[in-house]
Amino acid sequence: MPRPSPEPLRPVVPRVALRLPVPPSVNALHAHGRGTPRRSPEYAAWIAAAGWTLLAQRPGRIDGPYDLTLVMPATSRADLGNLEKGVSDLLQLHGVIGNDRDAEAIHLRWHRKHDEAEVVVVPFAGAAVRPRAGRAA
Repeated sequence: MPRPSPEPLRPVVPRVALRLPVPPSVNALHAHGRGTPRRSPEYAAWIAAAGWTLLAQRPGRIDGPYDLTLVMPATSRADLGNLEKGVSDLLQLHGVIGNDRDAEAIHLRWHRKHDEAEVVVVPFAGAAVRPRAGRAA
């Protein structure tokens, strides 16, 4: 069962567009030691900073299956495919999406306009292929 969002329920909107700090690579999200993995200090700092940036933009939410587009600055040294997970976790944590498992399509590309990540979330236009998180098939 997904954990409830710390945010009050956001209004459903047809599109969410955000600018966020570039997330750490998926390879740097967790620290491993004794016991279970935990957030790395780098990831915890990014979650906090990006969370404040997200809140300042007052986004709505996308209900159900969604299409995610991430456009990352070409100045990032990370592999493009390793930058999605932190953003998806942040969107779920702040109630912009219900569950990152509801993504039906994820698009990734580079840009040369500025040093921030551009994030666009819209409802998935087609018929969902996967069952929604927390619901039986």
